[in-house]
Amino acid sequence: MRLLALCLLALLIAVGIGSIAGSDTGYVMMTISGWKIQTSATLFVIILFLSFLACYFIIRSSVRFWTMPQEIKKWRQHRGQRRAEKYLTQGLIHMTEGRWKKAEHDFCKAAPYSRSPHVNYLYAARAAQELHSIDRRDEYLRLAYNHNPDANIAVGITQAELQLSQDQTEQALATLKHLQHEQPDQIQVKQLLLDTYTGLNDWQSVLTLIPSIEKTSLYSREQIQARQLDAYAGLIKEAGNQNNKEKLDSIWMKIPRKLQQHFYLIEVYIEERLKFDDTTDCELLLRQALKRQWDNMLVRLYGLVVGNDTNKQLAVAESWLQNHARDAVLLLTLGRICMRNKLWGKARDYLQESIDVKAIPETYYEFAKLQEYDGNREEAALCYEKGLELATGVKSSGIL
Repeated sequence: MRLLALCLLALLIAVGIGSIAGSDTGYVMMTISGWKIQTSATLFVIILFLSFLACYFIIRSSVRFWTMPQEIKKWRQHRGQRRAEKYLTQGLIHMTEGRWKKAEHDFCKAAPYSRSPHVNYLYAARAAQELHSIDRRDEYLRLAYNHNPDANIAVGITQAELQLSQDQTEQALATLKHLQHEQPDQIQVKQLLLDTYTGLNDWQSVLTLIPSIEKTSLYSREQIQARQLDAYAGLIKEAGNQNNKEKLDSIWMKIPRKLQQHFYLIEVYIEERLKFDDTTDCELLLRQALKRQWDNMLVRLYGLVVGNDTNKQLAVAESWLQNHARDAVLLLTLGRICMRNKLWGKARDYLQESIDVKAIPETYYEFAKLQEYDGNREEAALCYEKGLELATGVKSSGIL
């Protein structure tokens, strides 16, 4: 369209000049340093026009010559950018399809042409890790940082994620602590720190970190509570494993009251307290919890703890039969309390009824002890065998 317009313009100019030449036969005369130059007006106009065109093309060619290096540079950059986009796209496709070697190769080829080479090296690091090449992974992370030191948080987070997925928990912790020092409020760093502390069973650090995470929208209230429950349960188990009753009770007292009422923590705490002799306060704790809500795990534990008044403990457990008459776990608990109170006949009845309702390995174990007390060794051996079958799922050969 542009060429057509120029041709029409040239045609109009030619027609105009022709018209002027045909109607006007005048001439032009110039005197230069004593020389006289005389020509027709038409030829003069043509020479002037051609001179203008020559000057225009000379100037334009000169400008184009001087700007040619920049034009070549821009062309190379544009070509490089297209290559970078091509290789990056191919790399992402290969990564999605799990072809890690090809993905790594494409990311490395894209990096030299990319405006953000550190992004390509971060992807290459992930691909290298999938190929179990930790040395190459770390080299790509180093290159990513060198190409863009301002992206140190992104590089560090990627490094920590890869270290965690490789079970390099200690190294990940060091990386994340450095990042937290650089940017204390970085949400992603806090999330990874929480996972790292959990992986290391550093429950106190988990509890210290949770308040700052709670202010963000990173986790729901239920998820935060689940993390707290796991952390407090971990601390309770640590104290129990250290055989430190004083520390165990101290941890329990520091737990917020709302969490203390959670059945999971009560169960963990009682399980650890059973490692020590005095469990009288545990009987009251279990009784109050079961008033709020029935829970078979707590009912089971109620038969293992020893209250101040074992007769009262038996009466409380028997009162629960009104609403849970055919509960196998409650019947097991009653059998245990009766055995503790040396009520052997009642213990036998409760344990037998529990087995009739639902056979539980623990019930067979208690029944076997009762048979041994009565001197029925064959019956005791049979109970042990049945309990073992239930616990392992393996049928006994019948040879004792």
